[in-house]
Amino acid sequence: MNISQDKHIEFYEWQIQVIEEEWKRYANTRMQTLVQENRLFVGRIWGIQESQGNVVLRFKAGSVPRMKQPYILCMVGPDASPTSAEWDFTYLKFRESVKPRLCGLNTDIRTLNYLKTDDEKWSYILVSGFDEAILNQIKKNFLDHKKHPLIVVAETDPPVDYLIALKDYVRRKPEDNTLTLDVDVQENSWSPTLIDNKDETIREILSLIENQDVTVLQGPPGTGKSHLAAEVCDFYTGLGKSVCVTALTNKALIEIAAKNGMLRSLKRGSVFKTNLSSDEAKKFSLLKPVLHFAPREGEILLSTYYKLALNYLMLVEDSKRYDLIIIEEASQAYLATIAMFKSIAAKVLIIGDHKQLTPVVINKDEAKKIHTHIEGVINGLQTFAFNNSSISYRLINTRRLTSEGARLTGLYYENSLKSTSDLENITSFNSSYSHLFHPNGGVSIAKLQSSMIGFTEQNLLKFMSLIGREILSNDKQIEVALLSPYARVESNLYEQYSRLSSDYSRVTINTIHKIQGLTSDLTILYLPLDNPSFDLNDNLFNVATSRAKRGTFIVTYQHIELLRGVTPETLFFLRNCKGVSLDFMEAFRKKM
Repeated sequence: MNISQDKHIEFYEWQIQVIEEEWKRYANTRMQTLVQENRLFVGRIWGIQESQGNVVLRFKAGSVPRMKQPYILCMVGPDASPTSAEWDFTYLKFRESVKPRLCGLNTDIRTLNYLKTDDEKWSYILVSGFDEAILNQIKKNFLDHKKHPLIVVAETDPPVDYLIALKDYVRRKPEDNTLTLDVDVQENSWSPTLIDNKDETIREILSLIENQDVTVLQGPPGTGKSHLAAEVCDFYTGLGKSVCVTALTNKALIEIAAKNGMLRSLKRGSVFKTNLSSDEAKKFSLLKPVLHFAPREGEILLSTYYKLALNYLMLVEDSKRYDLIIIEEASQAYLATIAMFKSIAAKVLIIGDHKQLTPVVINKDEAKKIHTHIEGVINGLQTFAFNNSSISYRLINTRRLTSEGARLTGLYYENSLKSTSDLENITSFNSSYSHLFHPNGGVSIAKLQSSMIGFTEQNLLKFMSLIGREILSNDKQIEVALLSPYARVESNLYEQYSRLSSDYSRVTINTIHKIQGLTSDLTILYLPLDNPSFDLNDNLFNVATSRAKRGTFIVTYQHIELLRGVTPETLFFLRNCKGVSLDFMEAFRKKM
Protein backbone atom coordinates (compact mmCIF):
# COMPACT_ATOMS: atom_id res chain seq x y z
CA MET A 1 0.00 0.00 0.00
CA ASN A 2 1.35 3.40 -1.01
CA ILE A 3 0.64 6.71 0.72
CA SER A 4 -0.29 9.56 -1.58
CA GLN A 5 1.68 12.78 -1.86
CA ASP A 6 -1.23 14.64 -0.23
CA LYS A 7 -1.09 12.38 2.85
CA HIS A 8 2.68 12.81 3.11
CA ILE A 9 2.25 16.56 3.07
CA GLU A 10 -0.72 16.45 5.45
CA PHE A 11 1.38 14.54 7.99
CA TYR A 12 4.17 17.13 7.99
CA GLU A 13 1.71 20.04 8.08
CA TRP A 14 -0.06 18.45 11.04
CA GLN A 15 3.17 17.79 12.96
CA ILE A 16 4.43 21.32 12.26
CA GLN A 17 1.13 22.71 13.54
CA VAL A 18 1.27 20.62 16.74
CA ILE A 19 4.85 21.72 17.46
CA GLU A 20 4.12 25.37 16.73
CA GLU A 21 1.02 25.37 18.95
CA GLU A 22 3.06 23.96 21.84
CA TRP A 23 5.75 26.54 21.21
CA LYS A 24 3.23 29.42 21.09
CA ARG A 25 1.82 28.38 24.46
CA TYR A 26 5.34 28.47 25.90
CA ALA A 27 6.42 31.66 24.12
CA ASN A 28 3.28 33.58 25.09
CA THR A 29 3.61 32.77 28.79
CA ARG A 30 5.01 35.43 31.09
CA MET A 31 8.61 34.83 32.06
CA GLN A 32 7.90 35.10 35.79
CA THR A 33 5.34 32.28 35.41
CA LEU A 34 7.76 30.06 33.46
CA VAL A 35 10.34 30.55 36.22
CA GLN A 36 7.80 29.61 38.90
CA GLU A 37 6.81 26.49 36.94
CA ASN A 38 10.47 25.43 36.47
CA ARG A 39 10.11 25.70 32.70
CA LEU A 40 12.66 28.49 32.49
CA PHE A 41 15.73 28.81 34.70
CA VAL A 42 17.55 31.94 35.87
CA GLY A 43 21.25 31.78 36.64
CA ARG A 44 24.66 33.23 35.94
CA ILE A 45 27.66 32.21 33.85
CA TRP A 46 30.22 31.43 36.54
CA GLY A 47 33.28 30.32 34.62
CA ILE A 48 34.86 28.18 31.91
CA GLN A 49 36.36 24.73 32.27
CA GLU A 50 39.32 25.57 30.06
CA SER A 51 40.58 22.01 29.59
CA GLN A 52 37.30 20.79 28.10
CA GLY A 53 35.75 23.97 26.75
CA ASN A 54 32.65 23.51 28.91
CA VAL A 55 30.95 26.35 30.77
CA VAL A 56 29.98 26.52 34.46
CA LEU A 57 26.53 27.94 35.29
CA ARG A 58 25.20 28.78 38.75
CA PHE A 59 21.53 28.45 39.76
CA LYS A 60 19.58 28.58 42.98
CA ALA A 61 19.42 25.09 44.48
CA GLY A 62 16.22 23.37 43.43
CA SER A 63 15.79 25.55 40.34
CA VAL A 64 18.12 23.73 37.96
CA PRO A 65 17.41 22.48 34.39
CA ARG A 66 17.40 18.76 33.64
CA MET A 67 20.76 17.15 32.95
CA LYS A 68 21.78 15.74 29.55
CA GLN A 69 19.22 17.93 27.78
CA PRO A 70 19.41 20.53 24.99
CA TYR A 71 18.40 24.08 25.89
CA ILE A 72 18.86 27.60 24.60
CA LEU A 73 20.85 29.97 26.81
CA CYS A 74 20.03 33.67 26.52
CA MET A 75 21.90 36.58 28.04
CA VAL A 76 19.61 38.92 29.94
CA GLY A 77 19.66 42.30 28.22
CA PRO A 78 20.60 45.64 29.84
CA ASP A 79 17.01 46.89 30.01
CA ALA A 80 15.58 43.90 31.91
CA SER A 81 15.20 43.94 35.66
CA PRO A 82 17.78 41.75 37.45
CA THR A 83 14.90 40.32 39.50
CA SER A 84 12.95 37.62 37.65
CA ALA A 85 9.86 38.19 39.82
CA GLU A 86 9.45 41.49 37.92
CA TRP A 87 9.54 39.86 34.47
CA ASP A 88 5.90 40.32 33.54
CA PHE A 89 6.69 40.19 29.82
CA THR A 90 6.32 37.01 27.75
CA TYR A 91 9.21 34.86 26.62
CA LEU A 92 8.40 35.83 23.02
CA LYS A 93 8.69 39.54 23.85
CA PHE A 94 11.93 38.81 25.67
CA ARG A 95 13.47 37.05 22.67
CA GLU A 96 12.28 39.55 20.06
CA SER A 97 12.95 42.71 22.06
CA VAL A 98 14.99 45.57 20.59
CA LYS A 99 13.84 48.63 22.52
CA PRO A 100 13.82 48.03 25.43
CA ARG A 101 16.52 45.42 24.97
CA LEU A 102 15.48 42.56 27.25
CA CYS A 103 17.48 39.75 25.62
CA GLY A 104 21.10 39.66 24.54
CA LEU A 105 23.16 36.99 22.79
CA ASN A 106 21.92 33.42 22.76
CA THR A 107 23.41 29.99 22.05
CA ASP A 108 22.34 26.37 22.05
CA ILE A 109 23.73 24.36 24.97
CA ARG A 110 23.49 20.91 26.46
CA THR A 111 23.47 20.36 30.23
CA LEU A 112 26.02 17.82 31.45
CA ASN A 113 26.17 17.33 35.23
CA TYR A 114 26.42 18.93 38.64
CA LEU A 115 29.69 20.15 40.14
CA LYS A 116 30.59 19.40 43.73
CA THR A 117 29.85 22.17 46.20
CA ASP A 118 29.29 22.55 49.92
CA ASP A 119 27.09 25.58 49.31
CA GLU A 120 23.51 24.52 50.05
CA LYS A 121 22.09 27.72 48.56
CA TRP A 122 23.53 27.34 45.06
CA SER A 123 23.94 24.57 42.46
CA TYR A 124 26.72 24.63 39.88
CA ILE A 125 26.40 22.71 36.62
CA LEU A 126 28.49 22.11 33.52
CA VAL A 127 27.11 22.74 30.03
CA SER A 128 28.56 21.95 26.61
CA GLY A 129 27.74 23.10 23.09
CA PHE A 130 28.45 26.81 23.70
CA ASP A 131 28.99 28.79 20.50
CA GLU A 132 32.72 29.49 20.50
CA ALA A 133 32.49 33.09 19.22
CA ILE A 134 29.84 34.01 21.81
CA LEU A 135 31.84 32.36 24.58
CA ASN A 136 34.95 34.34 23.64
CA GLN A 137 32.90 37.53 23.75
CA ILE A 138 31.48 36.71 27.21
CA LYS A 139 34.94 35.88 28.48
CA LYS A 140 36.35 39.17 27.23
CA ASN A 141 33.48 41.39 28.38
CA PHE A 142 32.56 39.73 31.67
CA LEU A 143 34.56 36.82 33.05
CA ASP A 144 37.97 38.44 32.56
CA HIS A 145 36.67 41.29 34.74
CA LYS A 146 35.31 38.87 37.38
CA LYS A 147 31.72 39.63 36.40
CA HIS A 148 29.08 36.92 36.10
CA PRO A 149 26.40 37.81 33.55
CA LEU A 150 22.74 37.01 34.23
CA ILE A 151 21.29 34.40 31.90
CA VAL A 152 18.13 32.38 31.36
CA VAL A 153 18.02 28.78 30.18
CA ALA A 154 14.88 28.04 28.18
CA GLU A 155 13.34 25.28 26.09
CA THR A 156 14.90 24.95 22.63
CA ASP A 157 13.29 26.61 19.68
CA PRO A 158 10.99 24.24 17.75
CA PRO A 159 12.81 22.30 14.97
CA VAL A 160 10.08 22.97 12.42
CA ASP A 161 12.46 24.14 9.68
CA TYR A 162 13.58 20.54 9.20
CA LEU A 163 9.98 19.34 8.85
CA ILE A 164 9.17 22.22 6.51
CA ALA A 165 12.13 21.22 4.32
CA LEU A 166 10.88 17.62 4.18
CA LYS A 167 7.35 18.76 3.35
CA ASP A 168 8.66 20.97 0.54
CA TYR A 169 10.72 18.09 -0.83
CA VAL A 170 7.64 15.87 -0.99
CA ARG A 171 5.74 18.64 -2.78
CA ARG A 172 8.54 19.23 -5.31
CA LYS A 173 9.39 15.59 -5.98
CA PRO A 174 6.18 13.56 -6.35
CA GLU A 175 8.00 11.37 -8.87
CA ASP A 176 10.63 10.21 -6.33
CA ASN A 177 10.22 6.43 -6.13
CA THR A 178 11.32 6.34 -2.51
CA LEU A 179 8.27 8.37 -1.49
CA THR A 180 5.93 5.87 -3.15
CA LEU A 181 7.26 2.71 -1.51
CA ASP A 182 4.87 0.15 -0.05
CA VAL A 183 4.35 1.20 3.58
CA ASP A 184 2.62 -2.02 4.58
CA VAL A 185 5.44 -4.51 3.90
CA GLN A 186 5.66 -7.12 6.68
CA GLU A 187 8.94 -7.83 8.45
CA ASN A 188 8.70 -11.56 7.75
CA SER A 189 9.14 -10.69 4.07
CA TRP A 190 12.45 -8.95 4.74
CA SER A 191 15.54 -11.09 4.40
CA PRO A 192 18.77 -9.08 4.70
CA THR A 193 22.02 -10.80 3.78
CA LEU A 194 23.98 -11.63 6.94
CA ILE A 195 27.54 -10.29 7.19
CA ASP A 196 29.95 -12.05 9.52
CA ASN A 197 31.81 -9.05 10.90
CA LYS A 198 33.92 -11.01 13.35
CA ASP A 199 37.08 -10.00 11.52
CA GLU A 200 37.87 -7.42 8.84
CA THR A 201 34.70 -6.43 6.94
CA ILE A 202 35.60 -3.06 5.43
CA ARG A 203 36.55 -4.55 2.05
CA GLU A 204 33.22 -6.34 1.78
CA ILE A 205 31.32 -3.14 2.63
CA LEU A 206 33.36 -1.11 0.12
CA SER A 207 32.64 -3.72 -2.56
CA LEU A 208 28.92 -3.43 -1.89
CA ILE A 209 29.03 0.35 -2.16
CA GLU A 210 31.00 0.14 -5.38
CA ASN A 211 28.62 -2.30 -7.07
CA GLN A 212 25.27 -0.69 -6.22
CA ASP A 213 24.01 2.85 -5.86
CA VAL A 214 22.40 2.33 -2.45
CA THR A 215 23.40 -0.03 0.38
CA VAL A 216 21.39 -0.57 3.58
CA LEU A 217 23.35 -1.83 6.58
CA GLN A 218 21.52 -2.91 9.73
CA GLY A 219 23.76 -2.81 12.77
CA PRO A 220 22.33 -4.41 15.94
CA PRO A 221 23.74 -3.15 19.27
CA GLY A 222 27.53 -3.27 19.57
CA THR A 223 28.25 -4.39 16.00
CA GLY A 224 30.57 -1.47 15.20
CA LYS A 225 28.46 0.73 12.90
CA SER A 226 30.37 3.93 13.69
CA HIS A 227 33.76 2.23 13.21
CA LEU A 228 32.68 1.06 9.75
CA ALA A 229 31.38 4.51 8.81
CA ALA A 230 34.73 6.08 9.75
CA GLU A 231 36.69 3.48 7.77
CA VAL A 232 34.50 4.02 4.70
CA CYS A 233 35.11 7.78 4.98
CA ASP A 234 38.86 7.21 5.18
CA PHE A 235 38.88 5.07 2.04
CA TYR A 236 36.82 7.49 -0.04
CA THR A 237 38.72 10.63 0.98
CA GLY A 238 41.94 8.76 0.27
CA LEU A 239 40.72 8.53 -3.32
CA GLY A 240 40.02 12.26 -3.37
CA LYS A 241 36.25 11.75 -3.18
CA SER A 242 33.76 14.03 -1.41
CA VAL A 243 31.86 12.50 1.52
CA CYS A 244 28.94 13.66 3.64
CA VAL A 245 28.04 11.91 6.90
CA THR A 246 24.68 12.95 8.26
CA ALA A 247 22.99 11.95 11.52
CA LEU A 248 20.15 13.21 13.67
CA THR A 249 22.35 14.32 16.55
CA ASN A 250 25.65 16.12 17.05
CA LYS A 251 26.56 13.36 19.49
CA ALA A 252 26.47 10.72 16.73
CA LEU A 253 28.67 12.86 14.47
CA ILE A 254 31.23 13.37 17.23
CA GLU A 255 31.32 9.61 17.89
CA ILE A 256 32.29 9.05 14.26
CA ALA A 257 34.88 11.85 14.39
CA ALA A 258 36.44 10.08 17.40
CA LYS A 259 37.04 6.79 15.58
CA ASN A 260 40.54 5.81 14.47
CA GLY A 261 39.40 5.65 10.85
CA MET A 262 38.94 9.43 10.81
CA LEU A 263 42.42 10.26 12.08
CA ARG A 264 44.14 10.62 8.69
CA SER A 265 41.40 12.89 7.34
CA LEU A 266 41.52 14.99 10.52
CA LYS A 267 45.29 15.38 10.23
CA ARG A 268 44.85 16.51 6.62
CA GLY A 269 42.46 19.20 7.86
CA SER A 270 39.69 17.87 5.66
CA VAL A 271 36.90 17.14 8.19
CA PHE A 272 34.25 19.81 8.73
CA LYS A 273 31.31 19.73 11.17
CA THR A 274 28.11 21.71 11.55
CA ASN A 275 27.46 23.42 14.91
CA LEU A 276 31.05 22.96 16.06
CA SER A 277 30.93 23.97 19.72
CA SER A 278 33.66 25.20 22.04
CA ASP A 279 33.98 21.88 23.87
CA GLU A 280 34.07 19.91 20.60
CA ALA A 281 36.77 22.22 19.25
CA LYS A 282 38.80 21.65 22.43
CA LYS A 283 38.48 17.88 22.24
CA PHE A 284 39.02 17.65 18.47
CA SER A 285 41.41 20.46 17.65
CA LEU A 286 41.74 19.26 14.04
CA LEU A 287 37.98 19.38 13.41
CA LYS A 288 36.89 22.46 11.48
CA PRO A 289 33.63 24.42 11.42
CA VAL A 290 31.59 24.20 8.22
CA LEU A 291 32.16 27.10 5.84
CA HIS A 292 30.16 25.69 2.94
CA PHE A 293 27.99 22.70 2.08
CA ALA A 294 29.24 22.24 -1.46
CA PRO A 295 31.08 18.93 -1.99
CA ARG A 296 34.86 19.27 -2.18
CA GLU A 297 37.34 16.64 -3.31
CA GLY A 298 38.91 14.76 -0.41
CA GLU A 299 36.75 16.49 2.23
CA ILE A 300 34.26 15.11 4.74
CA LEU A 301 31.22 17.05 5.86
CA LEU A 302 29.66 15.96 9.17
CA SER A 303 26.16 17.41 9.23
CA THR A 304 22.99 16.96 11.25
CA TYR A 305 19.84 16.02 9.35
CA TYR A 306 18.53 19.48 10.23
CA LYS A 307 21.40 21.45 8.70
CA LEU A 308 21.70 19.28 5.59
CA ALA A 309 17.96 19.48 4.88
CA LEU A 310 18.09 23.28 5.10
CA ASN A 311 20.94 23.37 2.55
CA TYR A 312 19.37 20.87 0.16
CA LEU A 313 18.03 23.50 -2.26
CA MET A 314 21.43 25.19 -2.53
CA LEU A 315 23.03 21.88 -3.48
CA VAL A 316 20.35 21.12 -6.07
CA GLU A 317 20.38 24.58 -7.61
CA ASP A 318 24.17 24.41 -8.01
CA SER A 319 23.96 20.82 -9.35
CA LYS A 320 26.24 19.63 -6.55
CA ARG A 321 26.35 15.96 -5.54
CA TYR A 322 28.58 14.19 -3.04
CA ASP A 323 30.45 11.15 -4.24
CA LEU A 324 29.17 9.35 -1.14
CA ILE A 325 26.62 10.14 1.54
CA ILE A 326 26.39 8.06 4.72
CA ILE A 327 23.04 8.36 6.47
CA GLU A 328 23.77 7.43 10.08
CA GLU A 329 21.20 6.92 12.88
CA ALA A 330 18.86 6.02 10.02
CA SER A 331 16.27 4.49 12.36
CA GLN A 332 15.50 8.09 13.29
CA ALA A 333 15.02 9.25 9.69
CA TYR A 334 11.66 9.86 8.07
CA LEU A 335 11.04 8.30 4.66
CA ALA A 336 11.34 11.78 3.12
CA THR A 337 14.70 12.25 4.90
CA ILE A 338 16.10 9.21 3.14
CA ALA A 339 14.58 10.27 -0.18
CA MET A 340 16.00 13.79 0.04
CA PHE A 341 19.52 12.77 1.04
CA LYS A 342 19.67 9.97 -1.55
CA SER A 343 19.12 12.58 -4.24
CA ILE A 344 22.30 14.56 -3.46
CA ALA A 345 24.90 11.79 -3.77
CA ALA A 346 26.18 9.34 -6.36
CA LYS A 347 26.55 6.56 -3.78
CA VAL A 348 24.50 6.07 -0.62
CA LEU A 349 25.25 4.03 2.50
CA ILE A 350 22.32 3.87 4.95
CA ILE A 351 23.38 2.68 8.41
CA GLY A 352 20.95 2.04 11.24
CA ASP A 353 18.66 -0.41 12.94
CA HIS A 354 14.88 -0.19 12.67
CA LYS A 355 14.68 -2.19 15.91
CA GLN A 356 16.01 0.82 17.83
CA LEU A 357 14.70 4.36 18.40
CA THR A 358 12.45 5.80 15.71
CA PRO A 359 11.64 9.48 14.93
CA VAL A 360 9.99 11.36 17.78
CA VAL A 361 6.49 12.39 16.77
CA ILE A 362 4.22 14.41 19.06
CA ASN A 363 0.78 12.80 19.53
CA LYS A 364 1.85 9.84 17.42
CA ASP A 365 -1.45 7.99 17.86
CA GLU A 366 -3.26 10.97 16.34
CA ALA A 367 -1.15 10.60 13.20
CA LYS A 368 -3.05 7.44 12.28
CA LYS A 369 -6.11 9.59 11.63
CA ILE A 370 -4.24 10.93 8.60
CA HIS A 371 -3.60 7.39 7.31
CA THR A 372 -3.80 4.01 9.04
CA HIS A 373 -0.30 3.16 7.77
CA ILE A 374 1.30 6.56 8.43
CA GLU A 375 4.00 4.73 10.47
CA GLY A 376 5.49 3.83 7.09
CA VAL A 377 6.17 7.53 6.45
CA ILE A 378 7.53 8.07 9.98
CA ASN A 379 9.76 4.98 10.22
CA GLY A 380 11.67 5.67 7.03
CA LEU A 381 14.45 3.11 7.48
CA GLN A 382 12.01 0.27 8.08
CA THR A 383 9.93 1.16 5.01
CA PHE A 384 12.98 1.58 2.78
CA ALA A 385 14.71 -1.58 3.99
CA PHE A 386 11.61 -3.78 3.78
CA ASN A 387 11.14 -2.66 0.17
CA ASN A 388 14.79 -3.33 -0.67
CA SER A 389 15.82 -6.73 0.69
CA SER A 390 18.22 -7.24 -2.20
CA ILE A 391 20.46 -4.36 -1.06
CA SER A 392 19.95 -4.89 2.70
CA TYR A 393 22.59 -6.43 4.97
CA ARG A 394 22.88 -7.19 8.69
CA LEU A 395 26.01 -7.30 10.83
CA ILE A 396 25.73 -10.28 13.18
CA ASN A 397 28.68 -10.08 15.60
CA THR A 398 28.38 -7.85 18.66
CA ARG A 399 31.53 -6.85 20.52
CA ARG A 400 29.56 -5.22 23.31
CA LEU A 401 27.35 -8.06 24.48
CA THR A 402 28.45 -11.38 25.95
CA SER A 403 26.83 -14.60 24.72
CA GLU A 404 24.10 -14.27 27.38
CA GLY A 405 23.38 -10.70 26.40
CA ALA A 406 23.41 -11.55 22.71
CA ARG A 407 21.08 -14.49 23.29
CA LEU A 408 18.28 -12.28 24.55
CA THR A 409 18.93 -9.22 22.37
CA GLY A 410 19.12 -11.61 19.42
CA LEU A 411 15.40 -12.29 19.82
CA TYR A 412 14.82 -9.03 17.94
CA TYR A 413 17.12 -10.17 15.10
CA GLU A 414 15.80 -13.65 14.27
CA ASN A 415 18.39 -15.13 16.69
CA SER A 416 21.20 -14.22 14.31
CA LEU A 417 23.26 -12.22 16.82
CA LYS A 418 26.59 -13.68 18.00
CA SER A 419 29.01 -12.44 20.65
CA THR A 420 32.68 -11.61 20.16
CA SER A 421 32.95 -9.89 23.55
CA ASP A 422 36.35 -9.77 25.26
CA LEU A 423 34.48 -10.08 28.57
CA GLU A 424 32.97 -13.51 27.97
CA ASN A 425 32.91 -15.32 31.36
CA ILE A 426 34.90 -12.50 33.03
CA THR A 427 32.17 -9.92 33.70
CA SER A 428 32.50 -10.04 37.50
CA PHE A 429 33.12 -6.85 39.47
CA ASN A 430 33.76 -5.93 43.08
CA SER A 431 30.50 -5.01 44.80
CA SER A 432 28.27 -6.27 47.59
CA TYR A 433 25.46 -6.08 45.02
CA SER A 434 27.17 -8.09 42.28
CA HIS A 435 24.84 -11.05 42.98
CA LEU A 436 21.95 -8.99 41.60
CA PHE A 437 23.52 -9.10 38.14
CA HIS A 438 23.82 -12.02 35.72
CA PRO A 439 27.14 -13.90 36.21
CA ASN A 440 28.02 -13.63 32.51
CA GLY A 441 26.78 -10.26 31.33
CA GLY A 442 23.19 -11.24 30.71
CA VAL A 443 20.01 -9.68 32.09
CA SER A 444 18.61 -10.11 35.60
CA ILE A 445 15.26 -8.95 36.89
CA ALA A 446 13.62 -8.14 40.23
CA LYS A 447 9.81 -8.18 40.18
CA LEU A 448 8.41 -6.40 43.20
CA GLN A 449 5.04 -6.33 44.90
CA SER A 450 3.64 -2.84 44.43
CA SER A 451 1.58 -3.16 47.62
CA MET A 452 4.44 -3.76 50.09
CA ILE A 453 3.98 -1.97 53.41
CA GLY A 454 6.40 0.92 53.85
CA PHE A 455 7.51 0.69 50.24
CA THR A 456 7.68 3.89 48.17
CA GLU A 457 9.10 4.61 44.73
CA GLN A 458 11.28 7.27 46.36
CA ASN A 459 12.88 4.59 48.56
CA LEU A 460 13.38 2.38 45.52
CA LEU A 461 15.11 5.06 43.45
CA LYS A 462 17.28 5.97 46.42
CA PHE A 463 18.36 2.33 46.71
CA MET A 464 19.06 2.06 42.98
CA SER A 465 21.24 5.17 43.23
CA LEU A 466 23.02 3.69 46.22
CA ILE A 467 23.75 0.47 44.29
CA GLY A 468 25.15 2.47 41.38
CA ARG A 469 27.31 4.63 43.60
CA GLU A 470 28.69 1.67 45.58
CA ILE A 471 29.69 -0.08 42.35
CA LEU A 472 31.46 3.04 41.07
CA SER A 473 33.27 3.55 44.39
CA ASN A 474 34.64 -0.01 44.40
CA ASP A 475 35.88 -0.06 40.80
CA LYS A 476 37.40 3.05 39.22
CA GLN A 477 37.19 1.60 35.70
CA ILE A 478 33.48 0.76 35.59
CA GLU A 479 30.75 2.94 34.04
CA VAL A 480 27.13 2.64 35.17
CA ALA A 481 23.85 3.74 33.53
CA LEU A 482 20.69 4.41 35.58
CA LEU A 483 17.81 4.43 33.12
CA SER A 484 14.03 4.70 32.92
CA PRO A 485 11.51 5.56 30.20
CA TYR A 486 10.25 8.60 32.13
CA ALA A 487 11.63 12.11 32.69
CA ARG A 488 10.11 12.30 36.20
CA VAL A 489 12.08 9.19 37.21
CA GLU A 490 15.26 10.58 35.67
CA SER A 491 14.91 13.79 37.70
CA ASN A 492 14.28 11.81 40.88
CA LEU A 493 17.30 9.59 40.24
CA TYR A 494 19.48 12.69 39.77
CA GLU A 495 18.22 14.09 43.04
CA GLN A 496 18.86 10.83 44.90
CA TYR A 497 22.30 10.30 43.33
CA SER A 498 23.37 13.91 44.01
CA ARG A 499 22.94 13.23 47.73
CA LEU A 500 25.49 10.43 47.46
CA SER A 501 28.06 11.99 45.15
CA SER A 502 28.81 14.93 42.88
CA ASP A 503 31.04 12.82 40.63
CA TYR A 504 29.14 12.13 37.41
CA SER A 505 32.17 11.19 35.32
CA ARG A 506 31.28 7.49 35.08
CA VAL A 507 27.52 7.49 35.57
CA THR A 508 24.77 8.16 33.05
CA ILE A 509 21.34 9.05 34.41
CA ASN A 510 18.85 9.46 31.60
CA THR A 511 15.67 8.46 29.84
CA ILE A 512 15.91 5.71 27.25
CA HIS A 513 15.05 8.09 24.41
CA LYS A 514 18.31 9.95 24.99
CA ILE A 515 20.82 7.09 25.13
CA GLN A 516 20.91 5.43 21.69
CA GLY A 517 24.60 4.83 21.01
CA LEU A 518 25.50 4.68 24.71
CA THR A 519 27.78 1.90 25.97
CA SER A 520 28.08 1.21 29.70
CA ASP A 521 29.56 -1.57 31.80
CA LEU A 522 26.41 -2.04 33.87
CA THR A 523 22.85 -0.83 33.44
CA ILE A 524 20.18 -0.54 36.11
CA LEU A 525 16.81 -0.11 34.42
CA TYR A 526 13.65 0.87 36.28
CA LEU A 527 10.32 0.10 34.60
CA PRO A 528 7.49 1.60 36.71
CA LEU A 529 4.85 0.39 34.22
CA ASP A 530 3.02 3.74 34.32
CA ASN A 531 2.16 3.16 30.68
CA PRO A 532 2.96 -0.51 29.95
CA SER A 533 2.76 -0.23 26.16
CA PHE A 534 5.37 2.54 26.39
CA ASP A 535 7.62 0.83 28.97
CA LEU A 536 7.64 -2.39 26.96
CA ASN A 537 7.71 -1.01 23.45
CA ASP A 538 10.07 -3.37 21.58
CA ASN A 539 12.37 -0.64 20.25
CA LEU A 540 12.62 1.19 23.55
CA PHE A 541 13.13 -2.00 25.54
CA ASN A 542 15.74 -3.27 23.07
CA VAL A 543 17.76 -0.05 23.35
CA ALA A 544 17.61 -0.03 27.17
CA THR A 545 18.65 -3.66 27.63
CA SER A 546 21.50 -3.70 25.09
CA ARG A 547 23.77 -0.93 26.45
CA ALA A 548 25.78 -2.91 29.01
CA LYS A 549 28.92 -4.99 28.53
CA ARG A 550 28.84 -6.63 31.98
CA GLY A 551 25.13 -6.95 32.64
CA THR A 552 21.72 -5.30 32.85
CA PHE A 553 19.55 -5.35 35.98
CA ILE A 554 15.82 -4.60 35.56
CA VAL A 555 13.75 -3.41 38.52
CA THR A 556 9.99 -3.62 37.94
CA TYR A 557 6.78 -5.13 39.32
CA GLN A 558 5.26 -8.61 39.45
CA HIS A 559 2.38 -7.93 37.09
CA ILE A 560 4.74 -7.22 34.18
CA GLU A 561 4.10 -10.60 32.55
CA LEU A 562 0.33 -10.21 32.84
CA LEU A 563 0.20 -7.06 30.75
CA ARG A 564 -1.55 -7.06 27.41
CA GLY A 565 0.07 -5.90 24.22
CA VAL A 566 3.54 -7.25 24.98
CA THR A 567 5.10 -8.88 21.90
CA PRO A 568 6.18 -12.55 22.03
CA GLU A 569 9.84 -11.49 21.73
CA THR A 570 9.73 -9.15 24.73
CA LEU A 571 7.65 -11.59 26.78
CA PHE A 572 10.14 -14.40 26.09
CA PHE A 573 12.97 -11.98 26.95
CA LEU A 574 11.41 -11.17 30.34
CA ARG A 575 10.77 -14.81 31.18
CA ASN A 576 14.37 -15.76 30.42
CA CYS A 577 16.10 -13.15 32.58
CA LYS A 578 17.81 -14.28 35.76
CA GLY A 579 15.31 -13.82 38.60
CA VAL A 580 16.71 -11.98 41.65
CA SER A 581 13.53 -10.69 43.32
CA LEU A 582 14.18 -12.26 46.74
CA ASP A 583 17.85 -11.21 46.78
CA PHE A 584 16.90 -7.67 45.87
CA MET A 585 14.21 -7.38 48.53
CA GLU A 586 16.54 -8.75 51.19
CA ALA A 587 19.20 -6.18 50.28
CA PHE A 588 16.58 -3.43 50.05
CA ARG A 589 15.17 -4.12 53.54
CA LYS A 590 18.63 -4.23 55.10
CA LYS A 591 19.60 -0.89 53.65
CA MET A 592 16.33 1.03 53.69
